[in-house]
Amino acid sequence: MGEPIPPDAGDGQGVSRLQLAAPTDEALAQAARGGDQTAFRELYRRHAQRVYARLSRLVGLSADREDLTQLVFWKFHEALPRFRGDAPVGAFLHGIVIRVAYEALRRRKRTPTQLARDVDLEPLLVDCVEPEWRAQQRETLERLFGILDCLKPKHRIAFVLHAVEGLPLTEVARLTQTGPRTAGQRVAAARKHIQRLIGRQAVTQAGGAQ
Repeated sequence: MGEPIPPDAGDGQGVSRLQLAAPTDEALAQAARGGDQTAFRELYRRHAQRVYARLSRLVGLSADREDLTQLVFWKFHEALPRFRGDAPVGAFLHGIVIRVAYEALRRRKRTPTQLARDVDLEPLLVDCVEPEWRAQQRETLERLFGILDCLKPKHRIAFVLHAVEGLPLTEVARLTQTGPRTAGQRVAAARKHIQRLIGRQAVTQAGGAQ
């Protein structure tokens, strides 16, 4: 992961205070609002991996995930003056994650994509020693991400949050700033589209085997 934004680390005195006091996310956010760059760096350290992981699930294993992660924290830094502590910092931050993911997906063409061979799928593969089985797992994951790339951004995000991450529809609705009914409709639409695409793939594969 790259260096957090903004790069200014301050005079270094804040590091000792942070290490000794172990402040909450909310306290760090309030300090960062006042210009404490050390506090912001600590928020980045605490949340960057989770932001990166969620972006990976939402937009796929694209090469721009680190750039999107940096964009999320840049927008988070810009939004700090509006943070009043009414919700946890993580919830506030991940609302930005959803919006950044949506904009990234919206700019893409909704067509099946082929992952580059240098994309690291190893963390997603089940441990095994047989190279044939690992190759089969990679092919399955590539097909899944290709199918997700065919979904409308709002449908894809709702589906990933609910079906992949296991969030209840109420939480999906909160993150996507909609109602539970609308969130459920988006998930249902995504499932229907996925089933239709899988059916087409099965027919194509059956025809090729003849």
